[in-house]
Amino acid sequence: MFRDHYIGGIVSYTVFFGVSMAVTQSGKFILEKPLDWNPIVPVKLTEIAICFAIAILASIWPDVDIKSTSQVIFYRLFAVVNIVLIFLKMYVYSAFLGFFAMLPMLGKHRGWTHSRITMLLLPAILTIAPYYLQNNTFKLTDLLIIENLSQLKMILPFIPRD
Repeated sequence: MFRDHYIGGIVSYTVFFGVSMAVTQSGKFILEKPLDWNPIVPVKLTEIAICFAIAILASIWPDVDIKSTSQVIFYRLFAVVNIVLIFLKMYVYSAFLGFFAMLPMLGKHRGWTHSRITMLLLPAILTIAPYYLQNNTFKLTDLLIIENLSQLKMILPFIPRD
């Protein structure tokens, strides 16, 4: 049910955020590190709000494959983003969004949207894509070259930065 999904998202992210903030504060007071030393924890109020919103959206994503509140929320969001993309004449991005928006309808209920692989791949795409779109130095011709791997290291939160 929708209620269970979004409550699960709120509780999960609240626990994650609380533990991460405790570790950050411990590092600040015990190791005398600056407050922003931990790349996992957002410190600005807007970043915290965005992270909570993403966590809630991720928690309701599995039920987008049936007529549900989750589907209504996501497809309204997709429509708004698509209108903005068309208005900005970003037709290729609009086409990709339209294609990916159709994918949940191709599977059955509790199909790929509920799988563990989706749980890992979807956030990975949402982490890597903005970095690529902003930086434009990510080389698509050979994904495993050292330049790409070093850029991926920069955006993964669990790998210490030099």
